[in-house]
Amino acid sequence: MSEYFDKLPWFVKEYIHNCRWSGFREIQNQTFEAFYSTDDHILISAGTSSGKTEAAMFPVIGSLYNNPPESVGALYIGPLKALINDQFERMRPVLGESELKITGWHGDIAKSSKDKLVAEPSGILQITPESLQNIVSYNPEEVERLFGDLRFIIIDEVHAFMDSDRGLQLLCCLQRLELLAHCDPRRIGLSATIANREDAAEWLKADTGRYVSIVYDKASNQRNICIKYNAFPLPDPETDSVDRKKAITSYYLDLFRETHGYNCIVFTNSRHSAEMAAKSLRIVSEKKGYPDEVTIHHGSISKEYRKIAEDRLKNPMVKNTTVATVTLELGIDVGDLDRIVQIDAPYTCSGLVQRMGRSGRRGNGQNLILMCNEDAEEWWATLDGVSMSLVKAVAMSELVLNEGWTEPAEQNSMPFGLLYHQTMEYLRSGIGAKFSLLASDVLSMYPFRNISKEQYKLMIKHLVNIGHLEVMSDQTILIGQNAERVVFNRDFCSVFTTKNEVMVKCDGHMVGSIQNMPSEDDLIQLAGRVWRVIKASKEKSTVEVEECDGEACNPWKSGTPPTHNRVMKKMLEVLESDEEYHYLDDAAKARLQESRAIARENGMTTLFSERKGGYRMYPWLGTKQFDTLRRILQKVIGTDSIRAYQPYYIDIRTKLSEDQIIDRVLRYVEERDLAPLIYDEDLLKYGKYDRYIPESLLVREFVADKLDTGLEL
Repeated sequence: MSEYFDKLPWFVKEYIHNCRWSGFREIQNQTFEAFYSTDDHILISAGTSSGKTEAAMFPVIGSLYNNPPESVGALYIGPLKALINDQFERMRPVLGESELKITGWHGDIAKSSKDKLVAEPSGILQITPESLQNIVSYNPEEVERLFGDLRFIIIDEVHAFMDSDRGLQLLCCLQRLELLAHCDPRRIGLSATIANREDAAEWLKADTGRYVSIVYDKASNQRNICIKYNAFPLPDPETDSVDRKKAITSYYLDLFRETHGYNCIVFTNSRHSAEMAAKSLRIVSEKKGYPDEVTIHHGSISKEYRKIAEDRLKNPMVKNTTVATVTLELGIDVGDLDRIVQIDAPYTCSGLVQRMGRSGRRGNGQNLILMCNEDAEEWWATLDGVSMSLVKAVAMSELVLNEGWTEPAEQNSMPFGLLYHQTMEYLRSGIGAKFSLLASDVLSMYPFRNISKEQYKLMIKHLVNIGHLEVMSDQTILIGQNAERVVFNRDFCSVFTTKNEVMVKCDGHMVGSIQNMPSEDDLIQLAGRVWRVIKASKEKSTVEVEECDGEACNPWKSGTPPTHNRVMKKMLEVLESDEEYHYLDDAAKARLQESRAIARENGMTTLFSERKGGYRMYPWLGTKQFDTLRRILQKVIGTDSIRAYQPYYIDIRTKLSEDQIIDRVLRYVEERDLAPLIYDEDLLKYGKYDRYIPESLLVREFVADKLDTGLEL
């Protein structure tokens, strides 16, 4: 054991001995060094099961035990209730028989437990951002008593917070808490393995003025990817789609062979894909004599079903395959996994790294099998005979394996909806404030650093005009009558919108939820099984079901993350190259060579390919830049002359030369305001509170965050 072992309290030492640790991991020693030798914030970036939770918690626990605080001493903030519950269970045996308290706080925690903490604040509080916002907003006079001696704030899954309004809200909440409690705690951020550690450190630091020590796993586990290619032909009514059925059956048999006998997660990119894969894989497993081998885990099935999957993965006595979405991407402890399977390339390299990191426990390498499925029924799988799904899978693998690259966080630079929320939070006590005070206490918060005082004045004036604010004769600003139903709603503390979904129950037990109300006798698929609706209540948004055989489909609508510029450029490199990739199976190698030949013949590797009456343009730009280019082309050439197939090509009907087209685009970028690129049909009000913001400000936000004129043509 290192010198840092002696600094830990007796009960932590006892826990380490009971776990038979032979020593601390390098990531833990680095963290202990930063903790004990500096007063910095600390960012810990490492893969799943690297020991970063213990690296953060052990010295914090020791500090609180040796010098008990007079209030809550440490906050642990996690993005999911399930993650908080998981960390709560992990920390209880660490604390052992010590008197150091640990309290969980979110919507599912009993009120009696919360009341005990409020009566005698101490120890460690594990909480979601929304629950913390509730405490700060509803009981501002209690904040100093609860957190006056707060010394540490541990933020788990920092990478999940960085590119969302929820993360920006958390920064606002922490700034407000520290102001009310008159405390200056150290922040410790836990993050997955990410390439942009400096950006994460800047986010963690915000405007606290404290330096951030960055700790990361310098000897990252060896990563291995194997890409297996599968092709599913179009249905053929004349042959009853025999070839398609054979291909799909062969694929699921192969998936069974890759997962049977292993403790593994099969990741998919959507709930619909997870449902289809879980059902089909379960049928194969049952026919092979293994009826209980497959479980499912995603956000629309009940927590009871999710817990079944988690418990089976943790159970060392069974081998289980869980088909999952992003819900198992975050750091919930699911025990030792033998392998990870990914169905189709994930949306981001960050997701690929996070999912791959679920394997690699016990010091072994990280292994992932990527099933690249080219389904002729799906428009995005191929482009003019080129397997885009395969090319993207190879490009992302190259970026992760050879360049260690992941997408930087896309942070909202002008979050006016959040500014509305924080303004109303500030005024909710009813005391009111003049504009100068709002500007100094609210607009000064880190997330609003790019919003000017003039823009804030414009927003305040608009809110007065729509009755959300009132101005008294002495210029004191109060919440207006029209805002009361919004501001005093129980969901006001969250900045994300929750959709109203239909609850699905069987024998009174929750199965999960779907987005559309079915009719009686309809079949729905949920939790990897098919159900028949026996009773439907539109008033209660609830249906009663019974399990049955059959086929069903109930896709969920959700947004698709944008593709980064670098991924698209790497896809072009893959098509232009003759390199052979050792991690492709024979079918993938053959299909890639075929795709390369077709792409070169079709002119896909050049910027312009001549077409009748104009050109087909292959810009190989990420989602944001592609959309910006499309909008500019519509302005400089004409809307009717442009047809886009995002993010792959743009058909241009014109008599202009290639150079003239490029010149017009670049001149527009240099000389014009981008606001005219926004059309009436654009969804400017995509945030929960954007409908209360003047359109002129939303246009500024759209230009700043949704357009990118750094076109790499």
